[in-house]
Amino acid sequence: MRAWPGWWPAVAAPGAAAFALVLSLLAPLLFERLFNRFWPLPDAELAASLRKLSEQAGVPVRTLLVVDASRRTRKHNAYVSGLGPTRRLVLFDTLLADAPRAALEGVVAHELGHRRYRHVAAGTVLAMLGAAAAMLVLWGALSWQGLLSAVGAAGPGDPRIVPLVLLVCWLLELGALPFGTWLSRRWERAADRFALELTGDGVALEQMHRRLALATLADRDPPRLLYALLVTHPTPPERIAAARARSDT
Repeated sequence: MRAWPGWWPAVAAPGAAAFALVLSLLAPLLFERLFNRFWPLPDAELAASLRKLSEQAGVPVRTLLVVDASRRTRKHNAYVSGLGPTRRLVLFDTLLADAPRAALEGVVAHELGHRRYRHVAAGTVLAMLGAAAAMLVLWGALSWQGLLSAVGAAGPGDPRIVPLVLLVCWLLELGALPFGTWLSRRWERAADRFALELTGDGVALEQMHRRLALATLADRDPPRLLYALLVTHPTPPERIAAARARSDT
């Protein structure tokens, strides 16, 4: 802002978008290894079965790993990370220890659905657009001289604007929450449908949702406002009902 007082958004907006992209690319490959320990999936039969499942899903994985999630959580989960030939499937050790084979395959099929529908890529693009848009909104806020005077700042390059910048960004995040959680729930439902189509086992998926709800102590009926603002997944009763309905058809 000090270097380019008149046109800093032209640098900050694409810079923020690029930063969001870099974080999305580096997080699975670099940051995860700073906080977790990984090892190859020891069960060769299960590994072959999951590779076959990933090929049927149209998103074959090269590497299958287990992560030591049990140090921090009881949650059952799996995820696919990496791009192209580096694509890998990571299983929580809690999932391997507690879940029956059919439920485990249901969790993996769900995660493969996210990958098949390019939800991570779409989320990254939205994060990039949101970061760039935030810089433009911030530009508008800092162009208001009365607002700068209220915080005692001489101009956009004054360090005293930092609290104002944080407040604007926080308000933007709060305003985007309903859309973000709605989109997340939509994607979760799509991944659930994909898992059922891939495995054809509605009973196993229903059991999977029950196990996930118990492991995470999920709220079965959250208040509507909380649901709209913070709940990123459909509730367990919603997911179980959807699995039953699709199984019946």
